[in-house]
Amino acid sequence: MPTSRKLILEYLQHKPLTAAIELSRALKMTPANVRHHLRVLIEEGAVEVAEQGLPRGRGRPILLYSLTHQSQSHNLDGLAHALLKTHLADRSDEERSLALRQIASLLAAGEARLPATQQAGQSGNLAHRLYQAVQHLNELGYQARWEAHSQAPRLLLGHCPYAAILPEHPELCQVDAYLLESLIGEPVTQTKKRAQDSRGARYCLFLAGKTNPQ
Repeated sequence: MPTSRKLILEYLQHKPLTAAIELSRALKMTPANVRHHLRVLIEEGAVEVAEQGLPRGRGRPILLYSLTHQSQSHNLDGLAHALLKTHLADRSDEERSLALRQIASLLAAGEARLPATQQAGQSGNLAHRLYQAVQHLNELGYQARWEAHSQAPRLLLGHCPYAAILPEHPELCQVDAYLLESLIGEPVTQTKKRAQDSRGARYCLFLAGKTNPQ
């Protein structure tokens, strides 16, 4: 069953320059729901405010939404969804975990272009490895940073490169955890998933290394 965001994307593909209220009526969603999903899609770079329509009465101009050029020019989300579905189908939990670890290892060693001496967190102290990991995560579009903390170092991922297919593939959060472990050579624990900070921006939070008991 298509997700709400996928329905919005499909609608905008066939009818660009659409207002939120029209999406709400056409897709039978509440206006608040539509605005929430539009904010996420704008954050992900899939949708943009294309122009402003004339206001009704003395109200504010009506925002008209459209797909970005980037989202119209490829079907990588669809391809990734198909590949993951095929690769993980009919596997046991242990086999799925191994497959996800392999994907994370390829991302760490291949896409992030880590030197062989730094793969799997083999170089430097933990702070140095965290610094190196953040650099490579940001090459992959995670908008990552790390902070020292009394409980354990905190890794914050400010952007999910896979957010468009995350509803269908929640296992990608486990790929993130395995990727972090591969980069820093320490176990990680995810404590927040797509949480909102004080500005309303989404982020995921991982604790690095062995954590102190609460």
